[in-house]
Amino acid sequence: MKPIYPAVKAVIVKDGNFLALKKRGVEGDVFELPGGRMNYGETHGEALFREVYEETKLQVQPFILYDTWEFFHEEYQITGVIYLVEMPDEGEIVLSAEHEEYRFLPLEKESLQVMDIVFASRMERWDIEAIKGFMKK
Repeated sequence: MKPIYPAVKAVIVKDGNFLALKKRGVEGDVFELPGGRMNYGETHGEALFREVYEETKLQVQPFILYDTWEFFHEEYQITGVIYLVEMPDEGEIVLSAEHEEYRFLPLEKESLQVMDIVFASRMERWDIEAIKGFMKK
């Protein structure tokens, strides 16, 4: 039997935009959401806090669990959840060695063109206007 790994991702929202990261070594303009695999014994919230901090040095807290996602590889499967998160008022983005670039993309369907298909396929179904409404500060 092949392993299944739990994971968490964050849609970090600031001024109608969301944070997207470009993984080092990935060709082209392909971005992903911050986050990653959970460790044994972690809650979703703890894993989200740890992963986002490791990748960006931002200290975030989950705001609302919004969606799920799946990734199938021939050797394993990743099953994840996506949280909506407000950008912290304090803190500067400092990328880990895992990523080479970040962008704040408009929270619009057009932005999905540069997102990894794993996330874009989920995000294209979202009610973007509703997200904008309850993520306003």
